[in-house]
Amino acid sequence: METTLLKVPEVALRLRISRAKLYELLAAGELRSVRLAGSRRVRSVDLDDFIAGLDESWPKGAYAHRPMVPASGRG
Repeated sequence: METTLLKVPEVALRLRISRAKLYELLAAGELRSVRLAGSRRVRSVDLDDFIAGLDESWPKGAYAHRPMVPASGRG
């Protein structure tokens, strides 16, 4: 698999988050990035690893104990 360097707006679009939120993730070291000629880039493999890690960090059964409320019961 070929590694691609992605621009910040491309990564933000793929994650469906704002550029500002992406820069927070980069600053916190949660998503790896590289500098290339003064620009910030994210390697495609690092983005894939980040996305794969989201499943591992999600609490198991997070919604298992939430009661289902019927639509007619809201009010």
